[in-house]
Amino acid sequence: MLTNLLRPFLVARLGAGLAVVVLCVVGALVAVRVLRYWRIGASSEGQLALERRAELVAALVEVALVVAIANVALTVLSADRVTHSIRGAMCAWGVFDASPWGFVALGASAAAAAACALWVVLHRLDMSHRRPALTRRKFVALFGLAPIVLFDLFATTRWLLDLDMQVVASCCSTGLDDALGTHAGAGGGPRTLAAGLALAAAIVAALAALAAARVPGPSRAIAAAVASPIAAALALPAILGYVAPHAYETPQHLCPFCLLHADVLGLGWPLFGALFAATVLGAALGLVEAQRRASGEPERLAAFERRLGAWASGLWTLAIVLAAAPVVRWAVVSGGAPLFP
Repeated sequence: MLTNLLRPFLVARLGAGLAVVVLCVVGALVAVRVLRYWRIGASSEGQLALERRAELVAALVEVALVVAIANVALTVLSADRVTHSIRGAMCAWGVFDASPWGFVALGASAAAAAACALWVVLHRLDMSHRRPALTRRKFVALFGLAPIVLFDLFATTRWLLDLDMQVVASCCSTGLDDALGTHAGAGGGPRTLAAGLALAAAIVAALAALAAARVPGPSRAIAAAVASPIAAALALPAILGYVAPHAYETPQHLCPFCLLHADVLGLGWPLFGALFAATVLGAALGLVEAQRRASGEPERLAAFERRLGAWASGLWTLAIVLAAAPVVRWAVVSGGAPLFP
């Protein structure tokens, strides 16, 4: 419905997505020239002009991809703002669930943000080198990145235009809570196991990233790159089933989107932000390590891995602390009483 485009947050989300797609297409056009004419070490006038153009376009694409990373938060924020216009929607869950394209758009935004973050890491690695040895690779990567951001824009557009403000949406308590409660109930057994596995995996991911930061090398970087996505996959059900109920102080409420609200101090924003950044930066260690042979400058690549590993380890630690905060708070205010019967 075109009237949906009169809402500022929805217009901002579409405009940001469109800008990202346009600049990625521009980058892909320059990538064609890079593939055809790029010659490392050549001092011809054409090569120097191409290097300047590639550096300028790469900087513009980097800005666009940072916007794409922020778009996943803007997607959720847009859905949360629309809750006041859709009856029955108490949080972003109801808005996403009101259209078959809702969660598709959210997933596409998250995938695009992760892919864009990895490209930015590759770009920064290339810029840290004395020689542009990785320029060709990062521009070739744009051919794979462009379809992802294009599908993100397509799915988001379909979702926003498909939203019917007259519909009565289902609340997270009647959708998500009831659906998961059918399988998990209110018991603490499966939830406690999920939380324990997630905590152990997050600690392993943090230690693997720290090891890569202290002594960079292929085995440590690959270990961190493998551990981070596994920890993220285990963290999501633990947050829904264990962390969120402690934040709400009720065992039946599992919605991750309600964690973004002020009544729980907006815990979801830093928690999911730290989890996303830690996962991407941990996985990026494997991407950086894959460039070792092409880099030709092992000392600069090692320095880059140190910084990346330190950030990933710190962010995993932050995610653990933020996830543990509502559990610790409940233990204090309840005098150690269990939340789950």
